[in-house]
Amino acid sequence: MLALVLSLGCILCASLVLLAVVLRRLRRAQATQAEAVRQAAAEAREQFGRDVHDLVSSRLWLASLTAELAYRLADQNAPVRPALADVIESIQQAATDIRNLTRSYQEISLWSEIANARAVLGAYGIDCKVELADVELAPQVGAVLAVTVREAVTNVLRHSSARLCVIEMSVEGGSVILSVANDGVEPIVARQGAGSGIDNLRSRAAALDGVVGTILDLDGWFRLVVEIPNRARR
Repeated sequence: MLALVLSLGCILCASLVLLAVVLRRLRRAQATQAEAVRQAAAEAREQFGRDVHDLVSSRLWLASLTAELAYRLADQNAPVRPALADVIESIQQAATDIRNLTRSYQEISLWSEIANARAVLGAYGIDCKVELADVELAPQVGAVLAVTVREAVTNVLRHSSARLCVIEMSVEGGSVILSVANDGVEPIVARQGAGSGIDNLRSRAAALDGVVGTILDLDGWFRLVVEIPNRARR
């Protein structure tokens, strides 16, 4: 009888140990599955951000520029001008809302902004030449350079009668230098065109120990130049 009791005790202990092992494995499997679900959700959010940016933001930007061009071409007293002004304000607010919505989902891409710039400039009959150094950019640096391209192209369309735009990026001594240049600028227009957009770029570049400069040549060429150390900020 004692032997039977000992045998049953051993079997019970072995069963409990086996049960504990099974439970640990089950918890590990559940944790792995939960992590996979979280990762999938994060990837879905990032994909959502990319889709919104690619499909909506760029089109809003182009729509805003088109509306502004129509506003400038309309007669000063034309009834359509107030309506166009309302359209421009609504588009710009929508673009701001989209940026706020997707800010936590994605980083703005320099390469997508350059592709958008070439497409937009081409639609306006402006030739765009691009020369880029083959370099891996820190995310924060790439974001500032992308905003630089967008701001520069916006100014090209708003403040010049350009026929050519040149976007160049080089690397010197650990810093990335991006230059966006265009012809067709009059000196008085260049002075009037300097505003909050350039000031915002200076602030963003300064946060990464970078600098922003503008150059207006006598032959009507305007250059926006940004130089930033290519390192990540924590």
